[in-house]
Amino acid sequence: MSSSFLPAGRNVQIKFNSDNRNTDVLINSLSDKAVSTTTPPAIIPSTTESHASHSFKFTGSHAFAHKSQKLLSLLRDTKSILGSYREVNREKWHIQYPFIRLNKAQTSTGRIFPKDDNNLSSISERITMRAEPLNKFREQIRAKLHAPEPDMSSSQESINKLNVLNLDLKNGDRSSAENVVEKLDKSSVATLLDERIVQSIKRIENLSSRVADTSSKVLVAGDVNAGKSTFVNALLRREIMPVDQQPCTTIFCEVLNVQENSNKEEIHAIKNIEAYNREDKNTYTKIDFANLFDTISSGTEEYTQLKVYCKDKRKAQQSLLHNGVVDIALIDCPGLNRDTLKTTALFARQEEIDVIVFVVSAENHFTLSAKEFLSNASNEKAYLFIVVNRFDNIRDKNKCKRNILEQIKEVSPRTHEHSKDLVHFVTSTAIPIESGNDESISESPASPHTSDRQRIEDFQSLEESLRNFILKKRSKSKLAPAQYYLENLVSDIGVLAEFNGSIASIEAKTALKELQDGERSFERLCNDEKCIGAKAEKYVEETCDLIVRFTKQRLEHAISEIDKSVINIKYPGLLYAWAFANDVRDIMLDEISKEVRLSEEFAKKETALCISKIQSSGENLEGNQRQIKLDKMYKRDHNIISNAITVSLSDFVDLNFDKNVNDGLSIIGFSGCTLIAVATRLDAFSSLWKITNFIGFNNLRKIALPMILIAGGISVAYIVSDLKRSLTRNLARKIQQQLAQSQYVDTETNRIVRQGRKKMRLATDDLRTRFRHAVEEEEKKRIVTKSILTKSEEAARFFEEIFSKVESMANTLDTLGHEWEDMDD
Repeated sequence: MSSSFLPAGRNVQIKFNSDNRNTDVLINSLSDKAVSTTTPPAIIPSTTESHASHSFKFTGSHAFAHKSQKLLSLLRDTKSILGSYREVNREKWHIQYPFIRLNKAQTSTGRIFPKDDNNLSSISERITMRAEPLNKFREQIRAKLHAPEPDMSSSQESINKLNVLNLDLKNGDRSSAENVVEKLDKSSVATLLDERIVQSIKRIENLSSRVADTSSKVLVAGDVNAGKSTFVNALLRREIMPVDQQPCTTIFCEVLNVQENSNKEEIHAIKNIEAYNREDKNTYTKIDFANLFDTISSGTEEYTQLKVYCKDKRKAQQSLLHNGVVDIALIDCPGLNRDTLKTTALFARQEEIDVIVFVVSAENHFTLSAKEFLSNASNEKAYLFIVVNRFDNIRDKNKCKRNILEQIKEVSPRTHEHSKDLVHFVTSTAIPIESGNDESISESPASPHTSDRQRIEDFQSLEESLRNFILKKRSKSKLAPAQYYLENLVSDIGVLAEFNGSIASIEAKTALKELQDGERSFERLCNDEKCIGAKAEKYVEETCDLIVRFTKQRLEHAISEIDKSVINIKYPGLLYAWAFANDVRDIMLDEISKEVRLSEEFAKKETALCISKIQSSGENLEGNQRQIKLDKMYKRDHNIISNAITVSLSDFVDLNFDKNVNDGLSIIGFSGCTLIAVATRLDAFSSLWKITNFIGFNNLRKIALPMILIAGGISVAYIVSDLKRSLTRNLARKIQQQLAQSQYVDTETNRIVRQGRKKMRLATDDLRTRFRHAVEEEEKKRIVTKSILTKSEEAARFFEEIFSKVESMANTLDTLGHEWEDMDD
C-alpha cells in the first residue's frame, strides 16, 4: 500500500505475507536504492550539517529504528489478530458488542453476563471467581466493562467501552451506541463489528507505511478562514500559499522541499494521486506559481491534490522543510465545513499523516466540526499540535487561553498535559515573509518593528517547539500516533476478548448442563415410549375383549328370548292375520337391532374411555393430540336381515304335534289314540277292512262324512284359536335358524369391535407418532447443544488465547510508552 501523502521520489510498500508473520518494508530513497526495513534504516547525515547535528542523527536514528521495529512487529501481530477475529466472527462465533450494565453482585464473580440473560443469577452462582490476582491490563479491561452507565437524564453521554472499534450509532436522542446495539440481533452486530475491523486493518496498513517511511507528513488543518495558509507561509517565510479574506483553499496542497524534485521549484497538479510519479510527466500537470491562486480557489474538481516543491534558503537549524534530518511535507487542506465532501475526505486522510497541526482562530475558538475532527484524530494521536492564530486581536488574553485549554482538555488530554510545548498562541501575520519566487531572494527579511518583536518571538517559539516535536521527538510525533492507536485498539481487542470469552464460557457451561439434562430426558423418553406403548396396547386389548363379551352376551340373549318380545301384542283377528305376521316379524327383528345399537353405544363409550387413557398417558409430550371423532363410528342399517326373512303360510300352522298333545284337542287326540291302538294290534288296512265289513260300507260312508266334517271344523277352530302362538313360535324359530346359519352374532360382534379397535388404533398410532417426534426433537436438541458446546468451548479458548496475546502486547506498548515519555531521540 502506498500513502497518498508520500513525498515525491519516495515510495513505501508494505508487504504482508499470507500468514502475517513477516513484514517487508521497502523504501526507495532519493538515490533510488532499495533498503530493507525489517530493521528501519538509519538516516544518512548531510555533509552540510554540524558535528552536533551529525551525532544527534546517528544517536536518534538508532533509537528510532529500534522503536520502529517494535512497532512494526506489534502492528503485524495486531493485524493477524484482527484477521483471526474476522474469521471467527464470520464462520464460527458472532462477536458480541459489550453493551451490558452490571451491578455489584454480578461483577463480584469476575465474569460478564448479557443483560437479557433470564438465568443470570443461577449462572452467576456457578461461575467460579478467579483465584489468582488480576494483573494491570486485566484490571483495566474489567474496569471498562464494569463501568457504570451515567445518568442519561443529564447531558453526559454513555461511557464507551470501546475506543477504536466502537459502533458509531445513535438512536435519535442522547442514547449511546450500546443502547442501539441492544435492539439488534447478533448477526447484525457481528456485521457492524466486521466493518469496523476491516477499517482497523486498513488503518494498520497505513500506520505500517507511516512507521516504515523515514519522512514525516504534517497536516495543517482548521476551520474555514482560521489562517492555515497564512500559517504555512509564515513557516516557509515565503508567500507560497494564496491568502485571501475569503476561503480560497479548495484542494489538498502538499508543500515539499525542493530537493525532493531535483532542486526544481515546480507545482504538480495531480488527478490520480495513486498513479503519481514525478519522473513521469503524464501523471501530473505543471502549473505556474502565478496561477496557483486561481487553481486553488477555483474549486475545480479536475485535480485531487497539488504538490508544491519550493526552496527554503534558511539554515537547517531554522528551516522546517530544509532541516537536514528528515524529509518534511506540509499539507495545507481545505477548511472544515467549507464543503461536505472535502471535510469527509479530510477526516479520512488525517489518518495517513504523522503530525496534525490544527489552526484555530482565537476569535472563534473550537467549532463543533473542529471538536469532532480533533476527537476523531485523538483516537490515534495522543499529541496534537495546536496553533491559536490571530491572538493579537484578543483583548482578554488570559481568559481566551483558559477557555481554549479547557476545550483542548476535553478532546485531547495528553495534548493539554503538554500544552506548554504543544499549544501556542500566535499571530501568523506578524512574521515578515518574502513575496515572489525568485531564487535570488534574501535569506531573511528586514528587521521587524519593535512592536512586533514579541509576536515574532512567540512564533519562533512555536517553530522551535514544532521542530523539536517533529525532529528531536520523532518517537512522539511519528511513532506515538501508531503507539497510541495500538494502545486503544489492543484495549478494544482485550475488551471484546474478555466479554465474549465470558459469554462463551457461560454458554459452554449452560450447554453442558443442557446436554447432561438432555441425556437423562432422552433415556427417560425412550423408556416411557416402551412402557406407555405397552400400556396402550393393553388398554386396547382389554377394551376389545370387554366389547366382545358384552356384545355376544346381549345378542345371544336377545335372540334366544326373541318370542317374548311380542307377548303383549294383540292379535287383530283372522282377517288381519297376514299383517299381524309381518308386524310380529318386524318387532322381533327390531328387538335384535335394538340390542345391536346398545352394544354399539357400549362399544363407543368404552372406546372413548380407552382413547382417553391412551392420550392421558402421553399428556406430557409436546404437540397437540389428535382429535378422534366417534360420532360416525356406526352408520349401518341394523334391519338388513329383514329382507332375508319373509312370512309364509306354513308359519301360521304349528305342525309340531309333540307340543300340542297337552292342549286338550280331544278329537284329534282321540283319533290319534284310536289309530295308535288299532295299529298296535292289527295291521292298519286289515283293521279298517274289518270295521268296514262290520258296519257296512254304506253305513260307514254315511257316518264318515259327518265325522270328517266335525273333525275338520274342530281342527280349523283349533288352528284359528292357536294362530298367534303358532305364528310367534314359527317366526321366532325361523329367525333364530336364519341368524344361526348366517353367524349373525359373530359377524356383528366382529364389526362392532373392529370399529372400536380402529379408533383406538388411531390413538395409539398418534401416541407413537408423538413419542417419535419427541425423540427426534430431543435428538435434534442434543445435536444442536453439542454443536453449541463445541463452538462455545472453542470460542472460549480462542478468546482466552487472544487475551493472552494482547496482554503481552499491552505490556510491550506500556514499556514503549514509558520510553517515549522519558526519552528524546
